[in-house]
Amino acid sequence: MKKIFCYLLGLSLLLTACSSLRIGPKGEGEYVEAESLVPYDENNIRQMKKDGILAAQRSAVEKVAGVFISSATTVEQAQLVEDKITSKSAGFVRKYHVQKSYRKGNDFYTKIKAMVLVKDIGDIIKQSDEEAFAKKTTIVVSSHETVNGDPSLTQDCKQAIYRVLKTQPYALVNGDNLSQNNIENPNPSIDKARAEGARFIIIADVSANPLTSLPGGITSPFKSYRARANIHTYATNNYAIVAEGAQQQSGLDPLENIAAQKAVSAACEGAAKQMVQSIDDSIHSATVFSVTVKNVNTIERLKQLQDILRNLREIEEFNLVRYANSAAQFDISANISTPEELTAKIIRKYNIYFTVLTITPNAIVLNYN
Repeated sequence: MKKIFCYLLGLSLLLTACSSLRIGPKGEGEYVEAESLVPYDENNIRQMKKDGILAAQRSAVEKVAGVFISSATTVEQAQLVEDKITSKSAGFVRKYHVQKSYRKGNDFYTKIKAMVLVKDIGDIIKQSDEEAFAKKTTIVVSSHETVNGDPSLTQDCKQAIYRVLKTQPYALVNGDNLSQNNIENPNPSIDKARAEGARFIIIADVSANPLTSLPGGITSPFKSYRARANIHTYATNNYAIVAEGAQQQSGLDPLENIAAQKAVSAACEGAAKQMVQSIDDSIHSATVFSVTVKNVNTIERLKQLQDILRNLREIEEFNLVRYANSAAQFDISANISTPEELTAKIIRKYNIYFTVLTITPNAIVLNYN
Protein backbone atom coordinates (compact mmCIF):
# COMPACT_ATOMS: atom_id res chain seq x y z
CA MET A 1 0.00 0.00 0.00
CA LYS A 2 2.84 2.30 0.86
CA LYS A 3 4.48 1.58 -2.50
CA ILE A 4 1.25 2.43 -4.32
CA PHE A 5 0.94 5.69 -2.38
CA CYS A 6 4.54 6.66 -3.23
CA TYR A 7 3.96 5.81 -6.88
CA LEU A 8 0.81 7.96 -7.06
CA LEU A 9 2.55 10.82 -5.24
CA GLY A 10 5.48 10.64 -7.66
CA LEU A 11 3.13 10.56 -10.64
CA SER A 12 1.25 13.57 -9.30
CA LEU A 13 4.47 15.55 -8.92
CA LEU A 14 5.55 14.57 -12.43
CA LEU A 15 2.25 15.73 -13.92
CA THR A 16 2.49 18.99 -12.01
CA ALA A 17 6.02 19.57 -13.30
CA CYS A 18 4.98 18.78 -16.87
CA SER A 19 2.04 21.16 -16.70
CA SER A 20 4.33 23.94 -15.50
CA LEU A 21 6.33 23.64 -18.73
CA ARG A 22 3.27 24.91 -20.64
CA ILE A 23 4.33 23.17 -23.82
CA GLY A 24 1.86 23.34 -26.69
CA PRO A 25 -1.00 25.76 -27.17
CA LYS A 26 -0.32 27.56 -23.88
CA GLY A 27 3.37 28.06 -24.55
CA GLU A 28 5.50 29.29 -27.42
CA GLY A 29 4.59 26.39 -29.70
CA GLU A 30 1.45 25.33 -31.51
CA TYR A 31 0.60 21.89 -32.86
CA VAL A 32 0.21 21.92 -36.62
CA GLU A 33 -0.73 19.07 -38.93
CA ALA A 34 1.08 18.96 -42.25
CA GLU A 35 1.53 16.61 -45.20
CA SER A 36 4.13 15.89 -47.84
CA LEU A 37 4.71 13.87 -50.98
CA VAL A 38 8.20 12.81 -52.03
CA PRO A 39 9.26 10.50 -54.88
CA TYR A 40 9.08 6.84 -53.92
CA ASP A 41 12.55 5.27 -53.79
CA GLU A 42 12.57 1.54 -53.11
CA ASN A 43 16.37 1.54 -53.16
CA ASN A 44 16.68 3.90 -50.23
CA ILE A 45 13.61 3.58 -48.03
CA ARG A 46 15.26 5.09 -44.98
CA GLN A 47 16.33 8.30 -46.74
CA MET A 48 12.97 8.56 -48.49
CA LYS A 49 11.13 8.48 -45.15
CA LYS A 50 13.50 11.09 -43.76
CA ASP A 51 12.91 13.32 -46.79
CA GLY A 52 9.15 12.92 -46.31
CA ILE A 53 9.37 14.03 -42.68
CA LEU A 54 11.58 17.02 -43.53
CA ALA A 55 9.18 18.09 -46.30
CA ALA A 56 6.22 17.82 -43.92
CA GLN A 57 8.10 19.86 -41.30
CA ARG A 58 8.73 22.53 -43.90
CA SER A 59 5.04 22.53 -44.79
CA ALA A 60 4.11 22.96 -41.12
CA VAL A 61 6.48 25.90 -40.74
CA GLU A 62 5.18 27.44 -43.99
CA LYS A 63 1.65 27.33 -42.57
CA VAL A 64 2.72 29.33 -39.53
CA ALA A 65 4.88 31.77 -41.49
CA GLY A 66 2.04 32.31 -43.94
CA VAL A 67 -0.28 33.38 -41.12
CA PHE A 68 2.05 36.18 -40.08
CA ILE A 69 3.09 37.26 -43.57
CA SER A 70 -0.39 37.12 -45.12
CA SER A 71 -1.72 39.43 -42.41
CA ALA A 72 1.12 41.88 -43.06
CA THR A 73 0.45 42.35 -46.75
CA THR A 74 2.23 45.71 -46.71
CA VAL A 75 5.62 44.16 -45.88
CA GLU A 76 7.85 44.59 -48.92
CA GLN A 77 9.57 41.50 -50.23
CA ALA A 78 7.61 39.23 -47.88
CA GLN A 79 8.70 36.22 -49.91
CA LEU A 80 12.29 36.78 -48.82
CA VAL A 81 11.23 36.63 -45.17
CA GLU A 82 9.30 33.40 -45.72
CA ASP A 83 12.25 31.86 -47.58
CA LYS A 84 14.53 32.79 -44.69
CA ILE A 85 12.27 30.98 -42.24
CA THR A 86 11.41 27.89 -44.27
CA SER A 87 15.03 27.30 -45.28
CA LYS A 88 15.67 26.49 -41.61
CA SER A 89 12.32 24.82 -40.99
CA ALA A 90 13.68 22.00 -38.82
CA GLY A 91 14.94 24.56 -36.32
CA PHE A 92 11.40 25.77 -35.68
CA VAL A 93 9.95 22.32 -34.94
CA ARG A 94 10.32 21.37 -31.29
CA LYS A 95 8.93 17.87 -31.68
CA TYR A 96 6.70 15.85 -33.98
CA HIS A 97 5.20 12.46 -34.55
CA VAL A 98 4.23 10.73 -37.77
CA GLN A 99 0.49 10.13 -38.00
CA LYS A 100 0.45 8.38 -41.37
CA SER A 101 2.97 7.31 -43.98
CA TYR A 102 2.49 5.05 -46.99
CA ARG A 103 3.17 4.66 -50.67
CA LYS A 104 0.84 6.67 -52.90
CA GLY A 105 1.38 5.78 -56.54
CA ASN A 106 4.86 6.93 -57.50
CA ASP A 107 5.17 9.01 -54.32
CA PHE A 108 5.54 8.47 -50.60
CA TYR A 109 2.94 10.24 -48.44
CA THR A 110 3.70 11.50 -44.94
CA LYS A 111 1.43 13.24 -42.45
CA ILE A 112 2.84 14.61 -39.22
CA LYS A 113 1.66 16.54 -36.19
CA ALA A 114 4.44 18.97 -35.27
CA MET A 115 4.90 21.50 -32.51
CA VAL A 116 6.03 24.64 -34.33
CA LEU A 117 7.67 27.48 -32.40
CA VAL A 118 5.15 30.14 -33.40
CA LYS A 119 6.62 32.87 -31.23
CA ASP A 120 10.10 32.43 -32.72
CA ILE A 121 8.72 32.73 -36.25
CA GLY A 122 6.66 35.78 -35.33
CA ASP A 123 9.69 37.43 -33.72
CA ILE A 124 11.81 36.90 -36.84
CA ILE A 125 9.17 38.43 -39.10
CA LYS A 126 8.75 41.39 -36.75
CA GLN A 127 12.51 41.91 -36.58
CA SER A 128 12.82 41.72 -40.36
CA ASP A 129 10.01 44.23 -40.68
CA GLU A 130 11.69 46.67 -38.31
CA GLU A 131 15.23 46.30 -39.60
CA ALA A 132 15.01 45.68 -43.31
CA PHE A 133 11.57 45.98 -44.79
CA ALA A 134 9.57 49.18 -45.23
CA LYS A 135 5.83 48.94 -44.76
CA LYS A 136 3.88 50.16 -47.72
CA THR A 137 0.23 50.45 -48.65
CA THR A 138 -0.62 47.97 -51.40
CA ILE A 139 -2.31 49.47 -54.46
CA VAL A 140 -3.37 47.55 -57.58
CA VAL A 141 -3.05 49.50 -60.84
CA SER A 142 -5.47 48.51 -63.62
CA SER A 143 -6.33 50.27 -66.85
CA HIS A 144 -8.51 50.35 -69.94
CA GLU A 145 -6.42 51.83 -72.77
CA THR A 146 -7.46 52.35 -76.39
CA VAL A 147 -5.82 53.95 -79.42
CA ASN A 148 -8.09 54.73 -82.37
CA GLY A 149 -10.76 52.70 -80.58
CA ASP A 150 -8.65 49.54 -80.43
CA PRO A 151 -7.20 48.08 -77.20
CA SER A 152 -3.61 49.18 -76.60
CA LEU A 153 -1.11 46.42 -75.96
CA THR A 154 1.69 48.67 -74.69
CA GLN A 155 -0.14 49.76 -71.51
CA ASP A 156 1.55 53.17 -71.48
CA CYS A 157 -0.92 54.59 -68.97
CA LYS A 158 -0.01 52.00 -66.32
CA GLN A 159 3.66 52.75 -66.79
CA ALA A 160 3.01 56.49 -66.45
CA ILE A 161 1.14 55.92 -63.18
CA TYR A 162 4.04 53.81 -61.88
CA ARG A 163 6.48 56.62 -62.69
CA VAL A 164 4.43 59.11 -60.71
CA LEU A 165 3.80 56.91 -57.67
CA LYS A 166 7.07 54.97 -57.42
CA THR A 167 8.55 57.48 -54.95
CA GLN A 168 5.53 57.21 -52.65
CA PRO A 169 5.23 54.66 -49.78
CA TYR A 170 3.07 52.36 -51.89
CA ALA A 171 3.53 48.77 -53.02
CA LEU A 172 2.23 48.92 -56.59
CA VAL A 173 0.81 45.71 -58.04
CA ASN A 174 0.19 45.19 -61.75
CA GLY A 175 -3.54 44.73 -62.24
CA ASP A 176 -5.70 43.58 -65.12
CA ASN A 177 -6.14 45.11 -68.54
CA LEU A 178 -9.76 46.12 -68.28
CA SER A 179 -12.69 46.21 -70.67
CA GLN A 180 -15.32 48.90 -71.01
CA ASN A 181 -17.62 46.75 -68.86
CA ASN A 182 -15.08 46.95 -66.04
CA ILE A 183 -15.10 50.73 -66.27
CA GLU A 184 -18.88 50.88 -66.14
CA ASN A 185 -19.04 48.38 -63.25
CA PRO A 186 -15.72 48.42 -61.31
CA ASN A 187 -16.99 46.41 -58.33
CA PRO A 188 -15.69 42.98 -59.48
CA SER A 189 -12.24 44.48 -60.04
CA ILE A 190 -12.38 46.11 -56.59
CA ASP A 191 -13.38 42.82 -54.97
CA LYS A 192 -10.52 41.01 -56.69
CA ALA A 193 -8.02 43.61 -55.48
CA ARG A 194 -9.25 43.27 -51.91
CA ALA A 195 -8.95 39.49 -52.10
CA GLU A 196 -5.33 39.99 -53.17
CA GLY A 197 -4.69 42.10 -50.06
CA ALA A 198 -4.76 45.56 -51.65
CA ARG A 199 -6.12 48.53 -49.75
CA PHE A 200 -6.77 50.55 -52.92
CA ILE A 201 -7.18 49.95 -56.63
CA ILE A 202 -6.44 52.53 -59.31
CA ILE A 203 -8.63 52.20 -62.39
CA ALA A 204 -7.56 54.26 -65.39
CA ASP A 205 -9.62 54.85 -68.51
CA VAL A 206 -7.67 56.49 -71.34
CA SER A 207 -8.29 56.86 -75.05
CA ALA A 208 -6.07 58.40 -77.74
CA ASN A 209 -7.17 59.55 -81.18
CA PRO A 210 -5.40 61.36 -84.02
CA LEU A 211 -5.82 65.07 -84.54
CA THR A 212 -7.10 65.37 -88.09
CA SER A 213 -5.52 68.75 -88.79
CA LEU A 214 -3.20 71.29 -87.22
CA PRO A 215 -4.39 74.83 -86.40
CA GLY A 216 -4.32 77.37 -89.26
CA GLY A 217 -4.08 74.73 -91.96
CA ILE A 218 -0.43 74.03 -91.13
CA THR A 219 0.99 70.88 -92.68
CA SER A 220 3.63 68.83 -90.95
CA PRO A 221 5.43 65.49 -91.35
CA PHE A 222 4.66 64.81 -87.70
CA LYS A 223 1.68 62.84 -86.49
CA SER A 224 -0.34 64.30 -83.65
CA TYR A 225 -2.54 62.47 -81.13
CA ARG A 226 -4.78 63.70 -78.33
CA ALA A 227 -5.33 61.53 -75.24
CA ARG A 228 -7.99 61.87 -72.56
CA ALA A 229 -7.36 60.15 -69.22
CA ASN A 230 -9.80 59.67 -66.36
CA ILE A 231 -8.38 57.89 -63.32
CA HIS A 232 -10.13 56.87 -60.10
CA THR A 233 -8.72 55.36 -56.94
CA TYR A 234 -11.15 53.17 -55.00
CA ALA A 235 -10.95 51.93 -51.41
CA THR A 236 -11.34 48.17 -51.64
CA ASN A 237 -13.14 47.89 -48.30
CA ASN A 238 -16.18 50.03 -49.22
CA TYR A 239 -15.93 50.85 -52.99
CA ALA A 240 -15.58 54.59 -52.20
CA ILE A 241 -13.66 56.85 -54.56
CA VAL A 242 -10.82 58.33 -52.50
CA ALA A 243 -8.98 60.13 -55.31
CA GLU A 244 -9.53 61.05 -58.93
CA GLY A 245 -7.72 62.84 -61.70
CA ALA A 246 -8.44 63.86 -65.30
CA GLN A 247 -6.13 65.23 -67.95
CA GLN A 248 -5.91 65.80 -71.70
CA GLN A 249 -2.55 65.92 -73.46
CA SER A 250 -1.19 65.76 -77.00
CA GLY A 251 1.69 63.80 -78.46
CA LEU A 252 3.72 64.65 -81.55
CA ASP A 253 6.10 62.36 -83.43
CA PRO A 254 6.91 61.28 -87.00
CA LEU A 255 5.77 57.78 -86.05
CA GLU A 256 2.07 57.44 -85.42
CA ASN A 257 2.32 54.84 -82.64
CA ILE A 258 4.95 56.88 -80.77
CA ALA A 259 2.77 60.00 -81.01
CA ALA A 260 -0.09 58.05 -79.43
CA GLN A 261 2.17 56.70 -76.66
CA LYS A 262 3.43 60.19 -75.85
CA ALA A 263 -0.11 61.52 -75.60
CA VAL A 264 -1.27 58.65 -73.36
CA SER A 265 1.77 58.88 -71.08
CA ALA A 266 1.47 62.64 -70.64
CA ALA A 267 -2.26 62.52 -69.93
CA CYS A 268 -1.94 59.70 -67.38
CA GLU A 269 1.04 61.27 -65.64
CA GLY A 270 -0.88 64.51 -65.22
CA ALA A 271 -3.98 62.73 -63.91
CA ALA A 272 -1.95 60.55 -61.52
CA LYS A 273 -0.20 63.58 -59.99
CA GLN A 274 -3.59 65.00 -59.10
CA MET A 275 -4.37 61.96 -56.92
CA VAL A 276 -1.27 61.68 -54.73
CA GLN A 277 -2.36 64.00 -51.93
CA SER A 278 -5.87 62.55 -51.75
CA ILE A 279 -4.52 58.99 -51.52
CA ASP A 280 -2.17 60.02 -48.71
CA ASP A 281 -5.03 61.74 -46.87
CA SER A 282 -7.15 58.59 -47.14
CA ILE A 283 -4.34 56.39 -45.83
CA HIS A 284 -3.89 58.53 -42.73
CA SER A 285 -7.60 59.06 -42.09
CA ALA A 286 -8.05 55.60 -40.59
CA THR A 287 -7.87 55.04 -36.83
CA VAL A 288 -5.62 52.25 -35.55
CA PHE A 289 -7.06 49.99 -32.84
CA SER A 290 -5.30 47.34 -30.78
CA VAL A 291 -7.45 44.22 -30.74
CA THR A 292 -6.57 41.08 -28.77
CA VAL A 293 -8.47 37.86 -29.34
CA LYS A 294 -8.05 35.16 -26.72
CA ASN A 295 -8.69 31.42 -26.93
CA VAL A 296 -7.58 31.10 -30.55
CA ASN A 297 -5.82 27.81 -29.74
CA THR A 298 -4.80 26.61 -33.22
CA ILE A 299 -3.26 27.93 -36.41
CA GLU A 300 -6.37 26.85 -38.30
CA ARG A 301 -8.57 28.97 -36.01
CA LEU A 302 -6.13 31.86 -36.38
CA LYS A 303 -6.52 31.68 -40.16
CA GLN A 304 -10.30 31.63 -39.74
CA LEU A 305 -10.05 34.71 -37.51
CA GLN A 306 -8.02 36.53 -40.16
CA ASP A 307 -10.63 35.67 -42.79
CA ILE A 308 -13.30 37.20 -40.56
CA LEU A 309 -11.31 40.43 -40.22
CA ARG A 310 -10.58 40.47 -43.94
CA ASN A 311 -14.29 40.18 -44.77
CA LEU A 312 -15.32 43.12 -42.60
CA ARG A 313 -15.70 46.03 -45.00
CA GLU A 314 -15.18 48.56 -42.21
CA ILE A 315 -11.61 47.33 -41.73
CA GLU A 316 -9.12 48.77 -44.20
CA GLU A 317 -6.14 46.64 -43.18
CA PHE A 318 -4.81 44.68 -40.23
CA ASN A 319 -1.51 43.36 -39.00
CA LEU A 320 -0.89 40.40 -36.71
CA VAL A 321 1.48 41.89 -34.14
CA ARG A 322 1.88 38.93 -31.80
CA TYR A 323 0.58 35.43 -31.26
CA ALA A 324 1.41 33.69 -27.97
CA ASN A 325 -0.42 31.69 -25.30
CA SER A 326 -3.30 31.18 -27.79
CA ALA A 327 -3.97 34.93 -27.93
CA ALA A 328 -3.63 36.94 -31.14
CA GLN A 329 -2.91 40.66 -31.00
CA PHE A 330 -3.76 42.78 -34.06
CA ASP A 331 -3.31 46.37 -35.12
CA ILE A 332 -6.47 47.16 -37.07
CA SER A 333 -6.90 50.24 -39.27
CA ALA A 334 -10.54 51.24 -39.74
CA ASN A 335 -12.53 54.33 -40.64
CA ILE A 336 -14.30 54.13 -37.30
CA SER A 337 -14.01 56.69 -34.53
CA THR A 338 -14.33 54.62 -31.33
CA PRO A 339 -13.40 51.12 -30.11
CA GLU A 340 -17.04 50.60 -29.09
CA GLU A 341 -18.16 51.19 -32.67
CA LEU A 342 -15.57 48.75 -34.06
CA THR A 343 -16.58 46.12 -31.50
CA ALA A 344 -20.22 46.58 -32.41
CA LYS A 345 -19.43 46.08 -36.11
CA ILE A 346 -17.59 42.83 -35.37
CA ILE A 347 -20.22 41.46 -32.98
CA ARG A 348 -23.17 42.44 -35.15
CA LYS A 349 -21.91 40.30 -38.03
CA TYR A 350 -20.05 37.54 -36.16
CA ASN A 351 -21.69 37.36 -32.75
CA ILE A 352 -21.56 33.55 -32.65
CA TYR A 353 -17.76 33.68 -32.82
CA PHE A 354 -16.92 36.27 -30.20
CA THR A 355 -17.58 37.32 -26.62
CA VAL A 356 -16.55 40.81 -25.51
CA LEU A 357 -14.22 40.75 -22.50
CA THR A 358 -13.08 44.38 -22.17
CA ILE A 359 -13.19 47.64 -24.12
CA THR A 360 -10.96 50.58 -23.22
CA PRO A 361 -10.09 53.75 -25.16
CA ASN A 362 -6.86 52.07 -26.29
CA ALA A 363 -7.70 48.39 -26.66
CA ILE A 364 -10.36 45.78 -27.34
CA VAL A 365 -10.19 42.27 -25.88
CA LEU A 366 -12.42 39.53 -27.30
CA ASN A 367 -12.78 35.83 -26.62
CA TYR A 368 -12.92 33.52 -29.64
CA ASN A 369 -15.77 31.11 -28.89
